[in-house]
Amino acid sequence: MGRCTITLVLRKALASLNDVRKHVAHYATGIVLAHLLVNIVHAAAHVRLGILLGPAGTVFVISVIVFCPLLAATLLWTSYRQFGWALLALSMAGAFAFGLYNHFVAMSPDRVEQQSPGAWAAAFAITAHLLLLTEAAGSCMGAYYWSRRSDA
Repeated sequence: MGRCTITLVLRKALASLNDVRKHVAHYATGIVLAHLLVNIVHAAAHVRLGILLGPAGTVFVISVIVFCPLLAATLLWTSYRQFGWALLALSMAGAFAFGLYNHFVAMSPDRVEQQSPGAWAAAFAITAHLLLLTEAAGSCMGAYYWSRRSDA
């Protein structure tokens, strides 16, 4: 096998790796954007139902649940993608735990079952479930690719 053949094989392998990296980053970015859209509707339901978070809850939502996944998705398109996978895994896991506890475990005005019947209560419940789904998907995908310690 000559040098030209080896060079050609290496170039094709690197091009294939870049395709996989972009493909995976597209999926992760899609999950993050879906999560953001669901969060916007969920926040609207919070406002319409008069469910306000305290200062600590508000800071957590803005920083961990909204900002960190967006930053993570951005990092997936840079040379810092391993940090992006870690940030995606951890922020989405934190968001999942926060949502699970506040919407389904704690007895509080934020609990899904505490809402009076109505369109905004239905939107609140549906988005609470969709948030868990997108957060589970994001944290699992982030953890998987973070643990691989590869270029994906």
